[in-house]
Amino acid sequence: MTFVRIRRPKSTAARRPQPAARALFSLAVIGVFAWSLAAPAHAQQAATVRRDGEPIYAEPGGTELGRMALGVAVAAQQRRDGNTQVQLDGWIYAASVQADSRQGHNLSVSSGEENLRAAPNGRLVARLVHGALLDEVERSGGWVHVRRSVWIASGALAAPAAALDSSAGHGMDPRRAVLRRRVQLFSSPDSASTGVIEAGVPVRITGRAGGWVRIEAAGWVPDSEVRPAGGQAVSGVTAADLRASPEEWKGKVLRWTIQFISLETADELRSDFALGQRYILARGPAPEYAFVYIIVPPDKVDEVSRLRPLDTLTVLAVVRSGRSAYLANPILELQDIVP
Repeated sequence: MTFVRIRRPKSTAARRPQPAARALFSLAVIGVFAWSLAAPAHAQQAATVRRDGEPIYAEPGGTELGRMALGVAVAAQQRRDGNTQVQLDGWIYAASVQADSRQGHNLSVSSGEENLRAAPNGRLVARLVHGALLDEVERSGGWVHVRRSVWIASGALAAPAAALDSSAGHGMDPRRAVLRRRVQLFSSPDSASTGVIEAGVPVRITGRAGGWVRIEAAGWVPDSEVRPAGGQAVSGVTAADLRASPEEWKGKVLRWTIQFISLETADELRSDFALGQRYILARGPAPEYAFVYIIVPPDKVDEVSRLRPLDTLTVLAVVRSGRSAYLANPILELQDIVP
C-alpha cells in the first residue's frame, strides 16, 4: 500500500505578495479556474467495445465509417442521444488510402474495405469502408498512423476491468471488474477451455496467480439447464455391488455408463414403480451390462425420448433400491445425462 504524507501548514506567516507577484498569482488563479470549467467538456474515460462488428459513424445517425472489432480499448469523449464519441486510432496500409481534403480531414480510404490495426500488422481495431475520412499522424514504411473522432452506440461500450481496479480507494470494490472482450473460461490455467463469457459481463475476482484471475460471474439460465454438481457421485460401483448391499448404497449418487434399450411406462405389475411412471430399461454399468431400471423425472422425459436403442450414455443417478422385487435388478432415479 502506498501512503502519502500530508504536509501541514507551518506557523510562519507568509510574506505579503509584491504587486508583480500579485498580478502573476491572479493570472494563475484565472487560468486554473478556466481550466476547471473546460476540463469536463474534454474529459475522457477509458472504455472497451463489447460487441463485435459494431458500426461507427461520423455523426450520430450519419455516414457509416466502418465496424469496430470486439474488445478494442477506446477513449470516450462525449455522449449524445444514446451515442458516445470515441477516439479512433490505429495504422492502415498506405496503399489503401489517398489524399483528401474534405470536412477538415486529409486522408480517405481508397480501397473497398480496409483493416485498421493497433500497430503495423498488429491486432485488428476496425474495418473501414471506402471513402472513410481520416487524419494522418505519421508514416512508417508502408503504413500510415491515422486518427479521428467517431460515434458509436453507448450500449456497445463497457468500462474495462483496469478502470474499475484503479478506482480502489474511491469507494469501489477492487475485486469487481468487467471483461474487456469475449474470453474463454478455464477451470484451471492448465486445463482445457470449459466455455466462454461475453465481453462486458461483470465479474468478481476471487483469486490471482501467475497472470490469471479466478472469477465469479452472475447470470440467469433456464432451470432445466442446470444439474447437481455431482461432486459426491461415485464411480466404479457395479450392479452386483448394489444387489449385495442394497441398504449401504441407497440414496447414493452414482456415475454410470449404460446402454439405453427403451423408455418404458410402469403398469400395475411393476410394484417398484408408481403407476404410469416412466423409466429407462438399460444394460449397465459398463462393462458389466446387467439389466437396470432408471426412473425418469417428468422434466427429463423429452430428453430421454430422443435417445435411440443401444445408445451409450453416462448418467448421474440416485440409488432408490439395490434389488427390484421380482428380478433383483437395481433401481436408480435419473439426475442428469452427462455430456
